[in-house]
Amino acid sequence: RYNSLYGFRRTVIKVAGRTRNHKLNIFFPVKRGEKNISLIGCGQFGFSTISYFLYKKIGSHFLECYDIDSKKSLSTAKFWGYKPCKNAEALISNPKCKYVYIASDHYTHSEYAIEAIEAGKIVYCEKPISVTRDQLLNLVKTIKQFHAEIYFGYNRPFSKAISDLIPYIKNCRAPMTLTCFISGHKLAADHWYNDPKEGTRICGNLGHWIDLSMYLFEQRGLEPEIYDINITYSSKDELDDNIAVSYRTEHGDLITLVLTSRTEPFEGINETINLQCGNLISKIDDFQKQTLWAGEKRQLLKYSPKDVGHLRAINQPFIDEKRRVNTVIKSTLLMLEIKDMVMNVEESRRYDLKEDNKFLF
Repeated sequence: RYNSLYGFRRTVIKVAGRTRNHKLNIFFPVKRGEKNISLIGCGQFGFSTISYFLYKKIGSHFLECYDIDSKKSLSTAKFWGYKPCKNAEALISNPKCKYVYIASDHYTHSEYAIEAIEAGKIVYCEKPISVTRDQLLNLVKTIKQFHAEIYFGYNRPFSKAISDLIPYIKNCRAPMTLTCFISGHKLAADHWYNDPKEGTRICGNLGHWIDLSMYLFEQRGLEPEIYDINITYSSKDELDDNIAVSYRTEHGDLITLVLTSRTEPFEGINETINLQCGNLISKIDDFQKQTLWAGEKRQLLKYSPKDVGHLRAINQPFIDEKRRVNTVIKSTLLMLEIKDMVMNVEESRRYDLKEDNKFLF
């Protein structure tokens, strides 16, 4: 099933990421090239997603890697050809390092990004870019001060399905209705996502679809400032899980995001996305197929292997593609507002983005 979804090599690397069997790197022979990319965070994502898609696009440019778990650092180094580093400071200060990829625990993303920017590196920061407003403000100030070249790891806007629908809504300036139903991973109570300092599953998971809505607002040429947010909790015992978040805007937009994890999805996160905007109706089924209706025209598109945008997102520095920084900052601000509501068990709140102009460029 994995092979039919992702292809042989992607399946192999998924297995390698779980087992850390370095012998499987026989399927990924070293490609010669300058070693100038370093990785902070050698968990499943850094090992089997970031490193894999860098390798697939540009080859073996791996310099150093670091993780607070030395076993993960060593296994990642042995598989991909990084050199394990004793700490993040040494990795960032290495003059041979040009690019720093950050995929560590969520609450460390901003800190590492700031250190790398101050050291003059090109930075790729996985989501979320911040888990508190203070972190975000410090990061924004640093980006402005150093005119940083920074890329963000929200990958759905880089998927083929989203790229295919954008021409239909580009600058249409019409109200939008968007629903996303996400079957997420079932997490144990002691999973690191559930550590309060990590920002809850709002930052860890739902931020992806909050950011997608903000990207779609940007593309349709009408970006809201007023968000009337409502949250329905399935249980007060699991505030950030099995939850429905909706927000409407001053432009008549209606966005509904449902995150559920009552069982573990064997093939990974599964999502269904429905969009109406202008004369477009779109249905995206787990980024494997999409039906588009534009007036009387209907088009069915299929995506094999499944494409959630990782290839283009991770390789932004090398393919001359980049998200608008302000759009990602806006989506982060909205995400942090929703996270704050969850942590305070609030069900409704109005958020005015104009009050946070200090964060924007």
